[in-house]
Amino acid sequence: MPDVPMPDPGAEPGDARAGEAGIETLEWESLPDGCWRLTSPGFAMNSGLVVGSRRAALIDTGSGPREAAAILRAVRRITDVDLVVVNTHAHGDHFLGNDYFRAHGVGDFYAGNLAISHMEATEAEQRALVLALEPEMGAGAGAHTAIHMPTHALGSSPYELNLGDRFITLQQVGSAHSPGDVTVRAGRVLFAGDVIEQGGPPNFGDSRPVQWLRLLEELASGEAIDTVFVPGHGSPVGRDFVQRQTGEMREAIARCRILAASLPAGREPSDSELSVLPYGAEESRFMYGRLVATSP
Repeated sequence: MPDVPMPDPGAEPGDARAGEAGIETLEWESLPDGCWRLTSPGFAMNSGLVVGSRRAALIDTGSGPREAAAILRAVRRITDVDLVVVNTHAHGDHFLGNDYFRAHGVGDFYAGNLAISHMEATEAEQRALVLALEPEMGAGAGAHTAIHMPTHALGSSPYELNLGDRFITLQQVGSAHSPGDVTVRAGRVLFAGDVIEQGGPPNFGDSRPVQWLRLLEELASGEAIDTVFVPGHGSPVGRDFVQRQTGEMREAIARCRILAASLPAGREPSDSELSVLPYGAEESRFMYGRLVATSP
C-alpha cells in the first residue's frame, strides 16, 4: 500500500479539512451500467457506487470518519436515494468508515461471513493500520469511531440485491486475498476488492495464495471479454489484465514451491533467493510465508 499522509491535527473527524488536501473534492469516474468509481487519498482505496431508482449500493467506506465524510459528500453529488453498504473484505481501509455511514442513516451493511469474523478478531490490527491517516479511528476515540460490523452476513451462495430497476449480485468468493472476499456484479462491471490490484503488487498478508490463484483462474476464463474489473486499488482493468495477473501468480507459486523444497527445514529464504518472484522483497516474503503456512 502507498505511504499514508499525516492528517491535519486541528481537523475534526469528518471535517472538510481532514486528511490530505483535496479530500473534500473527491471525483467520480463514470463506468458502464450506472456504476461509478472513486479513489480516496491515503491508501488510494477505490469505492464503488451503483445507483438504482430506489436506493444505491456503496462499495467500501474508507479508513474512518475522515474519509467516510468525503465519500458521503461525493455520493450525494451523484444521488440522494437511500444507501446500502457492501464491504468487499476485512481490511481497515475498506470498512472502518462504516460507523460514519451508520450515523448518517445507513442501516444495511453486507459482507462475507468469514470477513465479519476476521473483522471481529483483528480490531486492534485494523485500527493500527489506519492510525496515521485516521488518528481518531486508530485510537478508537471520538465520533463515529466504533467498529460497526456488517448487519448481513453472506454465505457461499450468490445474493441478489434489488436497488430499484437495477439488480446487483454479491458473491462471497472464498478466502483468496483475505478471509471472505466478496465481489459485486453490476451489469458489465465487477467490483473485485483487493482480489485484483492495479498499479502495485498484490497484498499477501492475510492471503491463501493457492485459493487466490484458483479464483483468478475462474475470473480470467469465465468472465466476458467486455467485463470491466474494478480493483480495490488502481484503475479499472479488462480481462487481459486479469489473465496476466493470473499467469504471474501461477509462476510465483511454482517458484515458491521449488524454493521451499530446496531449503533445509526451518530456514527462511533470503532476499536474494526471493528475488526470483515478481512482487518486490516485502510482498514476496509475505507470499512465501503464506503459501507455506496455508498449503497442504
